[in-house]
Amino acid sequence: MRLNFCPTFKLPLVCWLAFHLASLPAGAAPAKPIGMVTVADKAHLEGANAVIGADVYPGDTLQTDPGGTLRVKAGSTQLYLATSSSATFEELPNQIRLKLTHGTLGFSSSEAKQFVVETPVATVRSADGKRAFGEVTIVGADKILVAAYHGALVVERNGQERIVKEGDAYNVSFLPDAAPGADPVPTSPKQALRSGSLVFDLIVLGGAAFAGYEIWHHLTESDSAPQH
Repeated sequence: MRLNFCPTFKLPLVCWLAFHLASLPAGAAPAKPIGMVTVADKAHLEGANAVIGADVYPGDTLQTDPGGTLRVKAGSTQLYLATSSSATFEELPNQIRLKLTHGTLGFSSSEAKQFVVETPVATVRSADGKRAFGEVTIVGADKILVAAYHGALVVERNGQERIVKEGDAYNVSFLPDAAPGADPVPTSPKQALRSGSLVFDLIVLGGAAFAGYEIWHHLTESDSAPQH
């Protein structure tokens, strides 16, 4: 018997599916993946164990356990999450963006898309959207370490910008506005501190340079995983 209508009561399964499919927004389509996991060891993607070849979507959270590593390829941009780290992926028009919540993120950015790392202290991006290799580490609630191994990086917060030149590394702290009536914050003769500003302290790379080499190795070694 041919079914030509959907009764008000005892709605057939076919009619139920047709109704709900018709109620979807016009033009709705599944989200496209931003990238793909290429290396995973003691790592997680959206709370599940990360596996090589897994797709990464906007809003996904990446996390590594102590001793773990996670590498993601997003187009021609490569990302490396070091041990005990966490970040959330976003994708904006002509931009790839990650919100680093703790730990260390290494990256090799491309010229095709501007790459931005958001932290509680400031955002870090490649200068002029050009290729750059560096890393960002959250040191504390008000301090990050920014190292530029190849190419220059820009550190920015609320319109205040500073370029970290290739080969340099800085501890970057944010000094918040003093509360009304509070005593002024003492300033150093070498570095005048302004209320609500970023403070840059140049550091010697030392061990960080070795860590940077290790990240570079992970980011530039050939992939054995399938590519998009």
